Amino acid sequence: MTASARQPLRYFRFWLAMGWLLVILSVIVSLVPNLPTFTVPYSDKIFHAGTYFLLMTWFSGIFLPSRYWAIALSLVAMGLATEFLQTVFPYRFFDPWDLAANVAGVATAWLFALAGLNSWCRVVEYKIGR
Repeated sequence: MTASARQPLRYFRFWLAMGWLLVILSVIVSLVPNLPTFTVPYSDKIFHAGTYFLLMTWFSGIFLPSRYWAIALSLVAMGLATEFLQTVFPYRFFDPWDLAANVAGVATAWLFALAGLNSWCRVVEYKIGR
């Protein structure tokens, strides 16, 4: 994305690198076997929604609102690709409800970003710079 698409951040490259690290970790966790399970009903869906909420929130703090559609589309595509990739492993399976939870996390974070959560990077940089 171009410089005109990003927030005016002093540590833009750091924020972007950490965002990509979160993406890589999300994919890895989605594919590894023997993840811990919880007794809370639908805890895996909460985890999915929370992960994609975090990713959308992270990138909305780096890029301008005009790019949220591209971020959201990319994250949904990542979730879909990950679900299909899980079918390659005998210990994983495609779950459309996981995909729905991913989309819900992205959509919720988008709304929160438009409500002001998208300034989190600038706030952190301001506090660091004082």
